Amino acid sequence: MAQLLYELLHACIVRITVSNGSQGTGFFVRPGGILTCAHVVQEARKSNASIEASWNNQTTMAQIQEFRDISSSDLALLQVNLSNHPCVLLHDGVEPFGDLYSYGYAGGESEGASTTFSCEGWAGERQELLKFKQGRARPGMSGSPLLSPDSGCVCGMMQSTFDRNIDLGGKALLSKVIFREFPALAVLQKQFHQQDRRWWNLLTRQQQQATGLELPASASASIGAVEVFVSYVRADEPLRSELAKHLKPMKREGLIIEWYADNINAGLEQKKEAKAHLDTARIILLLVSPDFLDSDYHYDFEMARALERHIANTARVIPIILRHIPKAGRRLNSTNSRNYQEMGGL
Repeated sequence: MAQLLYELLHACIVRITVSNGSQGTGFFVRPGGILTCAHVVQEARKSNASIEASWNNQTTMAQIQEFRDISSSDLALLQVNLSNHPCVLLHDGVEPFGDLYSYGYAGGESEGASTTFSCEGWAGERQELLKFKQGRARPGMSGSPLLSPDSGCVCGMMQSTFDRNIDLGGKALLSKVIFREFPALAVLQKQFHQQDRRWWNLLTRQQQQATGLELPASASASIGAVEVFVSYVRADEPLRSELAKHLKPMKREGLIIEWYADNINAGLEQKKEAKAHLDTARIILLLVSPDFLDSDYHYDFEMARALERHIANTARVIPIILRHIPKAGRRLNSTNSRNYQEMGGL
C-alpha cells in the first residue's frame, strides 16, 4: 500500500523552471493549481520572466495566482492549463522522530529523485516550521512535498536546507500554514478528493479518520474500494460488458472501482487519464485477444506498464483470455516471457 502511495505522490509533482535559470519543485493541490515556495518564482514576479511547469511529459506556462513573499510565509500558488492530474492530500499529521519522504527535482536534473528524512520537531515562535534531518535537501527541491507515511498525507513543503552538501536536512512549512494563507484551499481539497478517491482509498480507516475530512460515500467511489483497471480494445466491448456484469455485485457493495477506456484512438487527454489510473490501480485486468495483441498502444504501453508494476509488486495483473491466441510474438519469445509465466502464463 505504501508503494502505491509513493507512486501517486510522484504523479502529483511538477518541475518548475523560470526563464532566468532558477528552478524548483511544486505539486498539485487542486485542479490546475500548483503549490511551491515563493522564492522559487520570485524573480519571475519581479522581472516578468516566464515560468514553465513540466509534468507527465508535458510542459506548459504557469501564472502566479497567489504570492506570499519570503518575509511572511514563502508560498506561491501557480495556475496551469492541465487536467486529469491527481492532487496530494494535505494534513498536518506528523510527530517528532517520525519518518518523512519527499520527491523533487534537484540540481538541474530532468528526472525526479526520492529523499528520506527524519522529523526532529517543530520550529518557530508559532511552531509553523518543521525541522527534519538525516537527508540531503539539495537545490531545486524547494517546494517539494513532505509525505508522512504515518498519516499517509503531505504534512508540509520543503523550504530550506541547513547545508546543501551534507545530510543535515532542513526546514519545511507545515500544512497548517498553507491552509492559513490560502483558506479556500481546504474546501477545494475536500471537493477534489470527494470526486477523485485515488489518494483517499490508499489510506487506512484510521488515517482517514485522522484527517477529519469525513468524506461521504459516493456512487462512483467508496471508501476503501480497490481500483480495478480494465485494459481491452473496442472490438472486445461485448465481452468486456459481460465481465462487467460479474463485477457489478462487488461494485454495488463498494469493494471495487472499475476504470476503463474503450477507444484506442482516444485523444491525448484520455490517454493521459488512462496512464494515471494505470499507475495507481491495485488490480489490472488484461482482456487478451488477437485484436488486443494487434494494438500497438495496448501491447506496447498498457500491457508493458502493467507487467512492470506486477514485477515490482505494486499491482496484481490478471490476464483473461477472451479468444484463442497463438503463442507467438517478439515479447513472448524473449526473456520477458517469464513475466507472463509468473502471472499464470498466456
